[in-house]
Amino acid sequence: MDKRHLASMFRDRLKQLLAAEQGSVSGFLRETGIDRSALSQFLDPSIDRLPRAETLRRISVARGVSVDWLLGLDNAPEGRQSVSSSLAIETAEDDATSPLHAWHKDADGHKLRYVPSTLPDVMQLRGDTQSDPPQSNIRGAGAENVLDGLTATEMDMEIAMPVQTLQDLASQSGLWRGACPDLCTRQLLHMASLCDERFPALRLHLYDGTENFSAPFTVFGKQRVALYLGEAYLVLTGRAEINAFVQRFDILVRQSLISPDQTGEVLRALATSGTWAP
Repeated sequence: MDKRHLASMFRDRLKQLLAAEQGSVSGFLRETGIDRSALSQFLDPSIDRLPRAETLRRISVARGVSVDWLLGLDNAPEGRQSVSSSLAIETAEDDATSPLHAWHKDADGHKLRYVPSTLPDVMQLRGDTQSDPPQSNIRGAGAENVLDGLTATEMDMEIAMPVQTLQDLASQSGLWRGACPDLCTRQLLHMASLCDERFPALRLHLYDGTENFSAPFTVFGKQRVALYLGEAYLVLTGRAEINAFVQRFDILVRQSLISPDQTGEVLRALATSGTWAP
């Protein structure tokens, strides 16, 4: 297969990717590192120009397609697209092999959307004296550590969770049956302080868990979605899958019971009286 044919195939596949863009072409250029001049040449049928290997790799990663598909080297007789895998199961052990640090780095500068399994790990109270039990030992606090190592000050972050989780915490019921009342109260007040101090960079949305349900997941910018499975994460990197979870998160936000700038008041009410009603 000569260069002319490869350039023609690449041009056709590039046009398909651009046609699928939901936003402007500038987003594609930014995420792939291609400048407008190079893009114009790639799309010009009078110029048989092929991108460098690194450019092909960046397009492949940014749009979840294989390099072979970009160059028209699919082995399927009917010529269907060969899309690179966008699904994996990742364990997140508490050591240097954990993928969490790479996920955080990749999402730097982008919005993070988070539906926790129980309490948001990034908002969990840490013991401040030697006599305080670690928060991870509170029954119901959960073992999820998708935001391990981050603080609520490091990026634009939205969190959506059912208000019933916090009501159970306030009354020491459900997952928190038998938990220390004082520590539960301090946890609620800690979250209230974070919501007040870090708004609008940190926004906690509370929805009615009797009306809406969501599995725990985290959207790391435009790079990946991680669904919490208990001891591992189901990771999706396909553009369509990421957009679907962004839309799902936006639905939870629209269904929230109060504005996130008032969430601190709800948390303090739960801490002091143990109840709150919209």
